Amino acid sequence: MKRSLIPICLISSFLFHFCSNPENTANTAAENKEDVSVSQAGDSVDLETMAQGLTSPVYLTAPPNDMERLFVVDQTGQIRLIKGGQLLPRPFLDVKDKIVTLKEEHEERGLLGMAFHPDFQSNGRFFVYYSAPLRKGAPAGWDHTSHIAEFRATPDAEAADIQSEKTILLIDEPQANHNGGMLAFGPDGYLYISLGDGGGANDNEKGHVPDWYPKNGGGNGQDTRNNLLGSILRIDVNSGIPYGIPADNPFADGRKGRKEIYAYGLRNPFRFAFDKETSMLIAADAGQELYEEIDVIKKGGNYGWNVKEGRHCFNASQNTQLFPDCPTQDSLGNPLIDPVLEFKNNKKGGVGLGIVSVGGEVYRGSGYQSLVGSYLFGVWTQHHEKPNGAIFAAEANADKSDWPYKKIFLKNRHRGELGEFLLGFGRDNAGAVYVLTNQKHGPVGTTGRVDRIK
Repeated sequence: MKRSLIPICLISSFLFHFCSNPENTANTAAENKEDVSVSQAGDSVDLETMAQGLTSPVYLTAPPNDMERLFVVDQTGQIRLIKGGQLLPRPFLDVKDKIVTLKEEHEERGLLGMAFHPDFQSNGRFFVYYSAPLRKGAPAGWDHTSHIAEFRATPDAEAADIQSEKTILLIDEPQANHNGGMLAFGPDGYLYISLGDGGGANDNEKGHVPDWYPKNGGGNGQDTRNNLLGSILRIDVNSGIPYGIPADNPFADGRKGRKEIYAYGLRNPFRFAFDKETSMLIAADAGQELYEEIDVIKKGGNYGWNVKEGRHCFNASQNTQLFPDCPTQDSLGNPLIDPVLEFKNNKKGGVGLGIVSVGGEVYRGSGYQSLVGSYLFGVWTQHHEKPNGAIFAAEANADKSDWPYKKIFLKNRHRGELGEFLLGFGRDNAGAVYVLTNQKHGPVGTTGRVDRIK
């Protein structure tokens, strides 16, 4: 069966390591003509502005059962509160003095994630992911240390207790990019955490281990025994010191992998989301040079990196030249799972439709019945260094291995285009999806905004 693919390259001010080659050797004119036709058949929606004046909003969430408040994660180190339709001037949490000094462009560190405990309304617990300076005792010459930390707040308060911080987990990062950064509680009550492969390129630089597949090195994505990088973790924050391990985690016995790992073989799963109706876990993972992917994440799953990039055999020494064949399973006997949706890159001056895949949410809102059950995701921009992201809707179906998708047009924007860099998505408790944007290449200025697809 011939697949319909939309080309997207991963280049970003804060999400992913940018691509180095302007030509996509895997593209053909016929394929790209097909890509364009597939992308034009989407729905039209209105975007309703909810907040402006932010810097680099990368995620939005709400406490369980709270229909009045929205919490916006700004990469610069603040969590801002939208209450009664207004962006409050005082941050709910400010960790600017805890994070690394951010670059003005192509920055992937900072405050990246937030998750409310399922019992937040009674215990006031919430968790954040931020990039701090390299801790004492970390490997010399590495870049920074990622912190997963717990804070507390009075459930109806407009500001958290900054002094309540409790460190849950520290992850040393060899490079500045590929940090993952997503936190979310699953329907099982456990905390899920996404970690990139540690940065650099090809998963084979300093701080990236060789592994079982010598043809291209394996890297952190395939190493379950020695580090947590390149994985989605699952931990129990209701037991243990500082956390417990769910008994059914795939490596809970520790013999074949780190106990915290839930799924692995990932390059940079910056965002994942649980569908509130089906509990399906969907992650967008960044590709290196030719392909990116969206995966349905399953317990114990190996998603191929860096043996595979998308559905293709990756060549770490010449990353624009694919190997003709590669293994179908890893050294533990686990199959290498292909994505449900694959994107081609759009390089500088290339012929693709977008630059940077941005993982989103399953729409369960009430305003657009045709979108209910669709996975909304996007691209940072459609044109290199120009603020013009795009939003797409995929048919989210756990029983299908190749999800069809369409471009969404915006009725209240010029020519139906976003006209801004797309930084992230969020969802409220009513199922509406939020679009987070700015007009800058990095975490500077005050052009950041939040819009809603009601």
